[in-house]
Amino acid sequence: MRIFFVFAVFLGLASCSQDRIAKPELFMSEEQFINFHIDLALINAANRYNQKHYVPLDSLYKFHGIDSLTFVKNNTYYASKSKHYTRIFKTVESSLKAMQESDSLGLAKLPPIDNKN
Repeated sequence: MRIFFVFAVFLGLASCSQDRIAKPELFMSEEQFINFHIDLALINAANRYNQKHYVPLDSLYKFHGIDSLTFVKNNTYYASKSKHYTRIFKTVESSLKAMQESDSLGLAKLPPIDNKN
């Protein structure tokens, strides 16, 4: 019984050290994956803002040179590494905040409208 317990613990530890999800054949680098998610967030925001001019996701896949299956496989791979996945989305979030701040600062520098003509 003791040998079975030691064997079970060994198998448990060995399985934790291996990658659970294999790297996809068509692998997106971390930078490509981040850029894809930034663009995805911008398209989703644009689609929510103006539903008359809907941007299909096919155009995003085409722009990044991938298809939906490649994205799903890469997303599954990165999601299997939770700390890495969290860091990726923190980078996406900080990039989007920087874009928003940059855009807001640009609007703040606009000259006032003079309606006294």
